[in-house]
Amino acid sequence: MSLKFIIGTASYDHHQTLVKQLQTDLRATNTDRFFYLVPNHIKFESEVALLNDLKTPGSEYVATSRVQVFSLSRLAWYFMKNTPYYQIPRISTAGLNILVYRLLQEHAEELSLFGGEVNQTGFVAQLTSQLLELKVGCITPDELTEIAAQLAPEEVELTTKLREITIIATAFEAAMQKQFIENTTLIDALTDYLKKQDLHDCHFYIEGFAQFTAQEQALVAVLMQQASLTVALITDYVNYQQPPEKLSFFYQAERTYYQLYQQAKQNHIPIMTDQIATNQRVSPTLLALDRYWVASENHGQIPTAPEIDSTQLQVIGAENRYTELRYVAREIRRLVQTGHYRYRDFLIMTRHLAPYETMIAPIFTEYEVPYFCDLPETMAAHPFVAMLAALFDVKEHYYRYEDVMALLKTELLIPGDYQSVAEFRADLDLCENLILKSGYEGYDWLSAADWQYYRFGSFQDGVRTTEDEVLTERINRIRHYVQSVLPPFYKRLDSAKTGRDAAKVLYQFLIEQGVDRQLLNWRDQALAANQIALAGQPEQTWQTFMTMLDEYVTLLGDQPFELKGFWDLLAAGFNTAQYAQIPSTLDQVVLSESGMVQTKRRKITFMIGATDQVMPDQIETSALLSDHDRQLLTDRFNSEQFLTDPSASQMSFEPYLNYLAFLSGTEGLYFTYPLNNGEGANYTVSPYVDRIKNYFHLTEQRVLAEVIPTSTAPITGSWRSLLSDLIQVARQAQATQTLIPDQWQTVYRLLQQFPVSHYLTNQLLQSLAYHNQPVALTSDIVTGLYGNEIHTSISKLEEFYQNQYAYFLKYGLKLNERPIFELTPANTGDFYHQVLDQFIKMIQAQRLVLPDLDNQQIDALTDEILQKAYEQPEFKILNKSARMGYIRQQLSQTIKRVSRTLRDQSQRTNLKPLATEVLFGQVGAQQGLAGLEFELPNQRRVKVRGKIDRIDQLTLNDQAYLGIVDYKSSQHSFSFRDAYYGLALQMLTYLETVLQDQAAILPAQSKVKPAGAFYLHLQNPTMSLKQLNKQKLAQLQKGELDQLLLDQFKYDGLILNDETLLENLDTALESGYSPLFNFNRPKSGAFKSKQLVTLDELQQLIAHNDQLIKAAGEAIFAGENALNPIMRPDRTNALTMSPYKSIFQFDAMLPENNYRQLSALDNQAVLAKIMNSEEERHE
Repeated sequence: MSLKFIIGTASYDHHQTLVKQLQTDLRATNTDRFFYLVPNHIKFESEVALLNDLKTPGSEYVATSRVQVFSLSRLAWYFMKNTPYYQIPRISTAGLNILVYRLLQEHAEELSLFGGEVNQTGFVAQLTSQLLELKVGCITPDELTEIAAQLAPEEVELTTKLREITIIATAFEAAMQKQFIENTTLIDALTDYLKKQDLHDCHFYIEGFAQFTAQEQALVAVLMQQASLTVALITDYVNYQQPPEKLSFFYQAERTYYQLYQQAKQNHIPIMTDQIATNQRVSPTLLALDRYWVASENHGQIPTAPEIDSTQLQVIGAENRYTELRYVAREIRRLVQTGHYRYRDFLIMTRHLAPYETMIAPIFTEYEVPYFCDLPETMAAHPFVAMLAALFDVKEHYYRYEDVMALLKTELLIPGDYQSVAEFRADLDLCENLILKSGYEGYDWLSAADWQYYRFGSFQDGVRTTEDEVLTERINRIRHYVQSVLPPFYKRLDSAKTGRDAAKVLYQFLIEQGVDRQLLNWRDQALAANQIALAGQPEQTWQTFMTMLDEYVTLLGDQPFELKGFWDLLAAGFNTAQYAQIPSTLDQVVLSESGMVQTKRRKITFMIGATDQVMPDQIETSALLSDHDRQLLTDRFNSEQFLTDPSASQMSFEPYLNYLAFLSGTEGLYFTYPLNNGEGANYTVSPYVDRIKNYFHLTEQRVLAEVIPTSTAPITGSWRSLLSDLIQVARQAQATQTLIPDQWQTVYRLLQQFPVSHYLTNQLLQSLAYHNQPVALTSDIVTGLYGNEIHTSISKLEEFYQNQYAYFLKYGLKLNERPIFELTPANTGDFYHQVLDQFIKMIQAQRLVLPDLDNQQIDALTDEILQKAYEQPEFKILNKSARMGYIRQQLSQTIKRVSRTLRDQSQRTNLKPLATEVLFGQVGAQQGLAGLEFELPNQRRVKVRGKIDRIDQLTLNDQAYLGIVDYKSSQHSFSFRDAYYGLALQMLTYLETVLQDQAAILPAQSKVKPAGAFYLHLQNPTMSLKQLNKQKLAQLQKGELDQLLLDQFKYDGLILNDETLLENLDTALESGYSPLFNFNRPKSGAFKSKQLVTLDELQQLIAHNDQLIKAAGEAIFAGENALNPIMRPDRTNALTMSPYKSIFQFDAMLPENNYRQLSALDNQAVLAKIMNSEEERHE
């Protein structure tokens, strides 16, 4: 009937012009119907705005039944809601994926390209969206076949793609017929329906569309044939005679104008004169921006920059995104406080909100700025979805620890006999700790025997307390639940024949377990807490799930059931499903993305994140049909068909898209951007912003993360934000030792008086006086923790010297990490010690002679001992998994190698094992040596206890020598420096113990001399080529492997410098390096080694060692508790491996946190230092 255009740039009010036209038409008749059509995203706001505009001056209310505001899909509802077509069920995106998945499977034979992709859910979704795009572009499967036939032979890939898309598309149409409607077909149906209707009394007004899809355009064509149509387009230039230039700034709008105009002309529809929107909707500053932008983008004559109000166009560079968003919140608050604005007058936009997602809520809540984020949220992260995922994972991975925990922690499967969620949580934590400690997974969940809860170390003494029994019961309550609920469900699922059976099984399981009831509880809790948006989520997720199950049954219900595809399809459905949003009606700041259409009602726009990364945005096509494909197809379409533009032309659309965003406000525009990402990379401001800045000669403002105390700008914010700013100001004042400026003193006084903020202000400002240093313990605490006697092993005192505060946490407060089922170095050490002890004891008990045993006898002995060891509960872990089996093999091989080495060593030394695993100072032990005791002032004492791995003995001319051996599972050598600083007290203490209680070891001997103290590295060594010298090569060729590896097991430690002793330590050594001990013998002259000490020096070392033990005891009793970790000269320190780091909060940048630096001392320097301190003590 008629077509009319309203044109003009974005600075002019198209809406107002349309409304005037509508009002004129409305007065002209009493019966006509009026339809105002807008994009779905802004339908609600447009409706409110239109009704406001229709109000007669002076009246508060407006009512009209003749004017409707619709989106296109809602228009279909209005006209077709009573037609049979409209009653066919709608299909969801998930349903479409399920259908395409089924079609791919059915046609797998015919698809050479797509056939292999059927199990990739990502591909299914991609193909689905490609099919929809073709429908929206009005391209039928038959036309695709025609185009494919015309393509050049070299375009073989595209030809195949089109052929296969056609197969699926044809099947898709057939499957959808009468069964489902999919939203895009609704528009087609409406177009067909309206062709047959009499619409002469209808007036349509379209606003907010820059371009239409082919499908929408077909609908618009019908509207102008059947009714009167007015279309508002944002463009300043139109030409109905020829299509616009690709590079024209208003290309999309001009193209739409041209296409509609030509259609009207062909169908002889009257076209009214274009009306130009003249009502200016923006401030002069924004109008100047509009004129500059259009001129510069269209390469026209650029006008001279007028004088503008610089408050209305600002560029702000903030130190990082966090500071940037805080600035925006602060600025919005300031503007609202002036009384000229309300929160709903502000729009915050950026190309992609994702980088800001985590900051929006905390910052706007801190500034007390009400906000609404209009991005749809997907359901993928809802606990219900996580529960379903875990339910299938537990089955797939057979009760893996992380899957079972993920399932239970969603708190949707709770045994019915729990009164509260808190009670269930507590039991679940207990259960998890036991699982971690005992390594339960897989079959352990289903075993008949109950799990037993043991306190640490209680397994050995077999004592069970009633508390242990209660905890055991609580843990098994959860285990029984899993055991009774999951296996039957999985069994039913496995026996499901068809998709219908499987869906039924899953649905019944969820209802039986009360999952739906639990979701409703969550809804009610959210409503009670007044979180309206959150309350909708549980119900919507359940609803979506029900729809998907229904569609699954309709589409795949009669197919044989496949478990793998089942969950993948549901998961893909949840990934695309979004929560419905309640439009923002309250007084709220709106956050949105610049690609989304906005109403032009706001006063001030903040374009945040305006960097060169996103403005212009980099667009890549990820669709099945690539840009190249699209180009080839487009050349062969008729005028009514078109696809989404290829990425190059989408990129050329960026200036226009940003132009609409720049002019979305009416009074002001702020550009803000982060200078860096907080991880060292810098951002550059967008070239768009740069051009605008230079044209208008704007000065960019900088916002720093730190508050500048002396700044003269007015101080604004909520009490919370001011408090965090005040703390920064106070910190800076403290660091520079200046006074806090007066205006901040005022802020402090106000926060103190304000009842809401009073408590927190005092709490947080205390942090300024905080020093990260523990305080010394009072004497009552010391007595409470340690009593008057310290019974200690020597390693505990070494830890005290490494870091006093760590000693207090570990042995005073007894803090432990939760035990985890794994093989720690400590377990491995225990294992080695125990097995070697058994080995020597067995040889002694069976009266065997170690040097005479051959390899077979040694292997037989070790096998017998290992067999027994693996049966002990503490080494049960070695039977647990294939990996543990491998480690067990490694351990066994190491033990065999060490046993053979012990034999080879015994063949060339006179030092023979006398006793192994000798205890000393153990309270109440029958055998063993007396411990060392040290009297301290105030009737306090230190008692040292421990266990010596092995004592060796050698007698020469009635002179007995005793040596001690300590097994280590890593390389150790005796460090004089560590002994001096108290970090290596062990060897000297053991030696002293043996010497002071020699009567208990060798009752018959008179005076015993020390032979030395040695470490033996337990390992299964390998040789590198570099290590093979001539001698070793000879041994290798003779097959003397044992001899070859002998020097890898050198005894390393302190050796008494006594020539007769040394000759007997290695009887086979004539000259050169000994493979047994760390010394060498020149052709002539004395033995040489850094490890040799005289008896006198040894006694001084022992005396110094005693001093250190006493000093540690005195310091512990004095309550000394410093955080003083050591730092060795090679930069290794006591914090690296500490489990208490999170408690220390040690920060070397703080003046109060310092390492105790150790000097690099060689053996001679240590001995000299000890001599000096001895002399000082004696003076």
